[in-house]
Amino acid sequence: MLHSPTKRKREAATAVEAAVVLPIAIFLVLATMVGGMGVSEYQQMAHIARETARFASVHGGQYAKQNAAAIAAGTLPKVDKQYLIDYAKAKASGLNKSKLEVKVTMTVLTPGATSASSTETVDWDTTTTNQNRSPYSAWIDNSTTPASNVEVCNVVTVQVSYLWTPGLFGVGPKKLTSTVVTGMSF
Repeated sequence: MLHSPTKRKREAATAVEAAVVLPIAIFLVLATMVGGMGVSEYQQMAHIARETARFASVHGGQYAKQNAAAIAAGTLPKVDKQYLIDYAKAKASGLNKSKLEVKVTMTVLTPGATSASSTETVDWDTTTTNQNRSPYSAWIDNSTTPASNVEVCNVVTVQVSYLWTPGLFGVGPKKLTSTVVTGMSF
């Protein structure tokens, strides 16, 4: 003779458990996807900042001096601040370009500086104070006999900001920012 259990089955337990667990699981999957999209957009924005800084570091004053005839003829670009902003926005393939903000500055020695620590940040296009975007600034070291001319590498700073809207879970826009500082090399 077979014994049949008298215990009652839990017929609705699976439905109740699914009602609790599935919304949480779906939320976690969607949050992971939105977070992944945010990381992807930040990585693209950081790449834009790096590429623009590299381009600016080799298209400074020496580039302008050595290629003056080609720039005047229009075969090579005049690399001013607007050109660098346009260059950065051209690299933004998957981003909304109207939400992309690009700032380009240089850090140079203060005119008349007496040490390498006396620096100032100037606009890329302010060629009177950034030595025509040359790779180096110079100061006279009077502590040596005879006094010596010391050169310090100018640096270009590119800051790219992007207003990212996750569009899910009621989270407002977040400002993603990437800053790259690199030495002028040409």
